[in-house]
Amino acid sequence: MKIIKYSFFFFLLILFSCNNEFSKRLDILEIDEKFNNGNLNEAKLDLDKYLKKEPNNEYAWTILGHIESHLDKDILARKAYRKALKINPNTVEAITGMGILARKNGDYEKASEFYYQAIEINPNYAEAYASLVVINLKRKNFDEAVRVGLIGYNLEKEDGTIAANLSTSYHFANDTIQREKYFNIAKNNGYKNLESLRLIFDGELIIFD
Repeated sequence: MKIIKYSFFFFLLILFSCNNEFSKRLDILEIDEKFNNGNLNEAKLDLDKYLKKEPNNEYAWTILGHIESHLDKDILARKAYRKALKINPNTVEAITGMGILARKNGDYEKASEFYYQAIEINPNYAEAYASLVVINLKRKNFDEAVRVGLIGYNLEKEDGTIAANLSTSYHFANDTIQREKYFNIAKNNGYKNLESLRLIFDGELIIFD
């Protein structure tokens, strides 16, 4: 779940290359990249150091929330997201993170509320649509999962996870042609859990409650 887009990074490179603000943003980019590459412990150590210097950075708190959520430390994740939202109530990444925590606890209604709140703030935030796909799959609303999945995919066509979610949606909507199309897109975009997708398609991995 990337916090800062790389087009923004190159803009900052030009604008802030000679000042301390750029250095701070570069630090966050590097930490976010470690998180996205699965180096959770290293990213967390870097964040702890960063937050001692920059305790009012909502993105740092949000990444910390993502890490704690991945480690199934949901209480700590919620605490981190709330700190991010106290600093900036419009941090859509933290709002979506709160939705994921609600979904993990089986509260799909509350999760959806968080996702739609994020979309209201930023209609182009693909992660919120991707998260809505999961909710609709859990509820077996397969046509709706496809609908919101396509919105998310059209916003972030290089995101392998979004393509994988859309492939899964098409599978349960009984459209094998589109399923395979987005499976291959997920593969080409570096999605790492292709084997799990095949297990879902073969009925050997159950995603429903």
